Amino acid sequence: MSQSAQTETQFWIAVVDDNEPVCRSLSLLLRSKGYGVATFPSGLDFLSREKGQDFNCILIDFKMSPHDGFALLQELRAGGNDTPAIMITGWQSPDLLRQALQAGFEDLIYKPMLDDTLLAAIDRVLLV
Repeated sequence: MSQSAQTETQFWIAVVDDNEPVCRSLSLLLRSKGYGVATFPSGLDFLSREKGQDFNCILIDFKMSPHDGFALLQELRAGGNDTPAIMITGWQSPDLLRQALQAGFEDLIYKPMLDDTLLAAIDRVLLV
C-alpha cells in the first residue's frame, strides 16, 4: 500500500483470515463502504507486512494456523501495536466473547456475519 493510496481513503482495515472467500467478500463489502482494505491469509503474513503499512482496525479470524487469533493479538500487543482489533469466527462458544474481550479484542463477530453487524462494530472501533 503506497502512501498516496493511504491518503485517498480515510480508514484502512486489515483482514487476517485463512479462508480466501471470506477475505474476498469482506474486502468487497468494506471497499464498497469506502474503506481501504488489505487481506492476509495468516497471522505470519500480517506480521511480515511491509513497514509503514498501518491500519485503523484489524479483523482477525479466531481459528488459524500457526497463529490463532489470540496468539496474533498477543504478539501484536507485545510488539507495541495497539491497533483496535475485532475477532471474527465461525466457532460458537459461550465463553469466547468473554475471552476475546479479556485478551484485548474490541468485539467478537460470528460468521456468517450480517454486514450491518460487522460495519457497526467497525464504526464503534473507529468512532465514526
